[in-house]
Amino acid sequence: MNIQRLKTFFFFALAKLPMKRSIRCRLIKWGGVDCADNHSLIGNVVFDSIHPENIHLGRGVCITDGVVILTHYLNTNGGKMWRFGHVYIGNKVFIGMNTIICKDIKIGKNCIIAAGSVVTKDIPDNEIWGGNPARFIKKRVPWEWQNPKDFE
Repeated sequence: MNIQRLKTFFFFALAKLPMKRSIRCRLIKWGGVDCADNHSLIGNVVFDSIHPENIHLGRGVCITDGVVILTHYLNTNGGKMWRFGHVYIGNKVFIGMNTIICKDIKIGKNCIIAAGSVVTKDIPDNEIWGGNPARFIKKRVPWEWQNPKDFE
């Protein structure tokens, strides 16, 4: 095992301890994940330690406990050959508990992923997805877009 991989394991293990969210984001960055800011809420998340540099987190991301983010997957066409991809998670995304994010995907900004989902496809901006495999549930209308008279 090389030094970079040991460094990744060390910082990811430290990030699982109870601490302030800004410190956890900093440890995840030191482990190799591209995290945009230190104010994201990241719980006890399992990041792929083989290529953590292929994981990109946007600003204001909320990732709850038990989430697994993978950047490598098995190529079934060529025997036991591993393929590597990039996982992009946009700004202000909420990912529910025990969600698995597989393959080479992009999750757009302002999305919600329901708990227990398995994400295998790209998710456009402002949508809610859930299930196994994750499917479209509905469009999300952010609060600032809504008419305040609808809530009187």
